[in-house]
Amino acid sequence: MKEKLFNLIKKHRYNISIYTEDIFERRCQEEIIRSDEDKSSFVYIEFDFESIDKTLGNKANLQQFWSIFFETLSSNKRGNDIVGFLEHESGIGLLMLDSKLDGWTRLAGRFIRTASKHDFDIMSLVLEKNVKPIVYPSCIQDIQAQQAQNQK
Repeated sequence: MKEKLFNLIKKHRYNISIYTEDIFERRCQEEIIRSDEDKSSFVYIEFDFESIDKTLGNKANLQQFWSIFFETLSSNKRGNDIVGFLEHESGIGLLMLDSKLDGWTRLAGRFIRTASKHDFDIMSLVLEKNVKPIVYPSCIQDIQAQQAQNQK
């Protein structure tokens, strides 16, 4: 899948860099530290190849999805967003730095608008079914609150 994505980026000349899984993991760790120090937040999103493939059902839809994905990121990407491969190259991860859930909501809307221009209405189903954004540090606070409630 990695080579297909790089070929797609190259073919359309999208201005996107994808970190290797090791570098992406390190950037995630650095962002957690930075976020804690600055009392800021970020959104972490995973796009799992296998689950997206299952939802789309065929190679043509898969090709169209990734084309729309990179077109949208290329035209709407903020300079501080980070894209990288997940562990074992099982998918693509996205870090939206200095952002909260509304940042992801705006980007998801852009994915859907771009897909609509290409008559690819299944995009909203793929995002709804396969993408679960995580907002840091809210996710940690939610876990701590849940643990405290379980101890009662």
